[in-house]
Amino acid sequence: MFLFDNKTNILIESNEITFKSEYYCDFFDFCKMREFLEMDALQLSGGNFEGYISKLITEQVMLELSQRNCLNKQEGLIHANMWLFGIPVQAKRVFFQNLYQVENNYIGIIPPKKEFEVLQTPFSHRFQLYVHEDYLNQSCQTLDLPEAKNFLNYSQCSILTCSPEKIRSLQQSCHQLYQLSFDLESQQIALRRKAISLKFIKQQLKEEIVKNFLLTLAEAQDVKPKKNTIRRTSILKQTEEMMKNSLYSDLTTSDICQALEVSQRTLEYVFKDFYQISPKQYFKQLRLNALHQCLNQNYHPPLIYEIAEKLGFFHRGQLARDYQKLFGKLPSKIF
Repeated sequence: MFLFDNKTNILIESNEITFKSEYYCDFFDFCKMREFLEMDALQLSGGNFEGYISKLITEQVMLELSQRNCLNKQEGLIHANMWLFGIPVQAKRVFFQNLYQVENNYIGIIPPKKEFEVLQTPFSHRFQLYVHEDYLNQSCQTLDLPEAKNFLNYSQCSILTCSPEKIRSLQQSCHQLYQLSFDLESQQIALRRKAISLKFIKQQLKEEIVKNFLLTLAEAQDVKPKKNTIRRTSILKQTEEMMKNSLYSDLTTSDICQALEVSQRTLEYVFKDFYQISPKQYFKQLRLNALHQCLNQNYHPPLIYEIAEKLGFFHRGQLARDYQKLFGKLPSKIF
């Protein structure tokens, strides 16, 4: 559970991701991912009811942290295009639809347009991941999994018991993203650094969190990714060939995807799977290697800078940093 230093609301917005944390939450916004929601809360301790709703919001994925100090019951109908997956923040017993009493190692699943009823015991805080159905199926395709409705129960809400280690891994991943988000508010940092951090959080949420949830669910259902290695190797080799032949031209990721008839997400996944970097970073390294070869041929500095610009390096300071990071020395040391 996260402890708040004060009871003020937090709102951080960028063009890519919004982090919103509310004390005594506004239930109008809370209900947006549900067609309708009814909620009853029973205060079991002295003092006032306290509740926090914290959300990491993107266009297709939202991660919600729900914290309350009371027994509460929620019932409603999930949004027509959203899947909801829930895991506990801590090891607490949770009753789901009054049917199950389970420990820490589960994922609760609510398919689109399905009625739900949840009885949440005091201090049984939860992470809830909302994923648009189209994006979820796209992610399944990238991971070589069947469509979600083909290996998850699409007809009704359910609970899937998973490996405790996998659930702990999901909890840690969610915790880390929230800790980063809270730190952005508590620390006085430059706007540019804040924007970079929000972009990183968005990427982790949309790629790593969704991927890990899906793979955990697939493992619990004994569904194994098909790993189409031949197809991926072909995509990788064709991309590398295009890049090597286009070192001095303006080749973009979109151009590659269009030529190979693959989605940008698939291309990104192939490169991260093989090289742990993006296609854009790989292309930059190819160009830096081409420049490195020219430097070792003893060309004069004016010609080197002309070649660097043809390779797409227009900012000399950034070029020097990138070159030193890859080769361990500044280009000026080779002149």
